[in-house]
Amino acid sequence: MEQQATTGALLREVARLHTHLQRENVSCCAGTTVTQCTVLTELGRSGPVPLAELSRCIGFDKSWTSRAVEHLVQDGLIEKVPSQTDHRMVRLSLTALGEQRVQDLNGTLNGLSERVMERIPVSEHEGVQRSLTLLLTALQAEVEHPSLPEETPDGLTGRAAGGAERCDCD
Repeated sequence: MEQQATTGALLREVARLHTHLQRENVSCCAGTTVTQCTVLTELGRSGPVPLAELSRCIGFDKSWTSRAVEHLVQDGLIEKVPSQTDHRMVRLSLTALGEQRVQDLNGTLNGLSERVMERIPVSEHEGVQRSLTLLLTALQAEVEHPSLPEETPDGLTGRAAGGAERCDCD
């Protein structure tokens, strides 16, 4: 008898497979690496930002982000723009070539999503879209205002109670 996957297990598997397919597909876009794709698409979303902020947004440490950025600067995809108010600070910005690469990457990734949706019956597309919108809203809310682990009647929290434990390694 087959046991139904928990919501958490199902979401993790969807994220894992989607990430795997994205990684395979971005390498087809002018030889862009996954790291380069992450940096470029975040700059495409956020606009010009300092290195520290970019590093926080993408979840890489500052030195790793700095190395990735330097390669992208050398490739002419990112430029360092000095701050007009603080001459010690620079903001990272996409060049015209970088903006074109982001458009190409987004086109590649959107094409992947369209191919995946073709495997789902058309009658279910609206429900999938609605569910993805709800999930996006919930994930954004969790990022902006993280909820605390719930306490169980026996006073246990986190893994001891079978729930997710928040990482506090900052």
